[in-house]
Amino acid sequence: MRESKARKRILETADGMFSSVGYAGLNVNEIAHEAGVSIGTLYYHFPEGKLSILMEVRRQRAEQYEESFRERFDPERLREAETFDEGLELFLRGLIEIHREHRLVLAAMESEVLSNLTSYDQVAESVSVGDLMESDARAVTGVLQVLLERHPGEGLSLDGRGARLSKAMDVLIHRFVYVEQIFGSEEEFIDMMIRIIRALLA
Repeated sequence: MRESKARKRILETADGMFSSVGYAGLNVNEIAHEAGVSIGTLYYHFPEGKLSILMEVRRQRAEQYEESFRERFDPERLREAETFDEGLELFLRGLIEIHREHRLVLAAMESEVLSNLTSYDQVAESVSVGDLMESDARAVTGVLQVLLERHPGEGLSLDGRGARLSKAMDVLIHRFVYVEQIFGSEEEFIDMMIRIIRALLA
């Protein structure tokens, strides 16, 4: 098995195992066994073991996230929203749906970051997490800009606050898809988010 194929197989195996055992239950020896590679090959491609694998899975999921974004957020559809709040509601429902699809990986990523900040910082530098976050922010701020241009009478503006707003939205949506009960219904959560977004854009 060529190295490039081995790396791909390791990632596919680990990604599939997230759904069945979760991140905490992953074992690098089991990943290597299931992928049909030696443990040495696994560590050759992913020197930090599970964390390196998780970071690469996250990078690939970010690409899928952007693709989902392009498919679901047709600017013309958003422009058809009669009000700014109606457009935000459509946008937020789509974001929640996308995040639910990636819930396990998002939770695994956050859990690993919080439990091992030093290792995360080291690996993050090698995989350009900053670039991933910036990419996520661009997707969100692009849609918000479409809505703001469609409804100029609202008197709202991104005004250099796009990345900060995107991160705030991301954190809250993560919490909602992890434990929805703490926010009440989806409608209540969306109503809260609309009020927060409006406040941050004012």
